[in-house]
Amino acid sequence: MAQVNPYQAPRADVDTGPDPSEEIGKVASGQKLVIYAILLNIAGIALQFVIGPLASLVGLAGLVVSLIGIFRMGSGMGFSIVAKIVLVILMFVPLVNLITLLVLNSRATSRLREAGYKVGLLGASR
Repeated sequence: MAQVNPYQAPRADVDTGPDPSEEIGKVASGQKLVIYAILLNIAGIALQFVIGPLASLVGLAGLVVSLIGIFRMGSGMGFSIVAKIVLVILMFVPLVNLITLLVLNSRATSRLREAGYKVGLLGASR
């Protein structure tokens, strides 16, 4: 005969929302892309002085990588659609885009460290 505790709380399957490990994974992958975008933007600025307008292709690649990274990181950190749109608009303003990417990288670093990740120069590792 099984012992039943009459004071035990009832058990129910309750949906607690998105899996936190999946969300923090999005933040980690988005942060890597944002770091690569920062490096591409800096390389594009430096190359413009050396090879001229052809270096804008590097800047364009940095823009695409930053947009993808912002969407991943924003969805992982719970940004609203309006915040994501504002961040996308800021990516088209020279020099403001680098400052925005650095601020986002800082916020992602603190969030990842809280979750137990080690964050290095090129992103997070468990």
